[in-house]
Amino acid sequence: MKKIYSVKQIQELEHKEFKRLKNSFILMKIAGTNCAKKIYSLYSKKNIIVLCGPGNNGGDGLVISQFLKSLNLEASLYCLNKKTYKGDALKAYKRNKLIKNDLKKLKIPKKSIIVDCLFGIGLNRNIKGLFKNIVKKINSSEAKVISIDIPSGINGDTGKCMGSAVKADFTYALHAKKIGHICQSGKKYSGRITVIDIGIRK
Repeated sequence: MKKIYSVKQIQELEHKEFKRLKNSFILMKIAGTNCAKKIYSLYSKKNIIVLCGPGNNGGDGLVISQFLKSLNLEASLYCLNKKTYKGDALKAYKRNKLIKNDLKKLKIPKKSIIVDCLFGIGLNRNIKGLFKNIVKKINSSEAKVISIDIPSGINGDTGKCMGSAVKADFTYALHAKKIGHICQSGKKYSGRITVIDIGIRK
């Protein structure tokens, strides 16, 4: 049986890998690229909308949308402004050449595929305000939803809904499943889970 990780365990694993590689951005690039390849193999003829939040999960989305563009797939990118991003997510923001639409102006055409990169496993507070509205818009749309690593709003350790959460049809779990995927709301909201290789050595 494959190991299921806590947030702390996966963060420690990533930290060891960062030290080995001497470059943490490599993992974000591999994660985003491999997710994008999977999305492209399934939905190359669909309208893809990538939604990026403020942290490294948003950084993954910025890599995903840029790679989809390199495959000549038209992806619409919605994100926050440059000042919001730091570290590897900022690097991904600067490298992304797509038109960066404001999340506040999100429009979801029918038959779209939404790639949810709003919040990852590190979320430790309830979703409010703008993001709560976006989650509501996603869940009330007819779009298919792919959440990257975990549905936004689901606690990575407990599976609890943090005030509001995205109901995903599919979740691309990075490296391995997390406890939050199999507990409480996480079990119901994650949909079908696919583990995506992000380059961490076994």
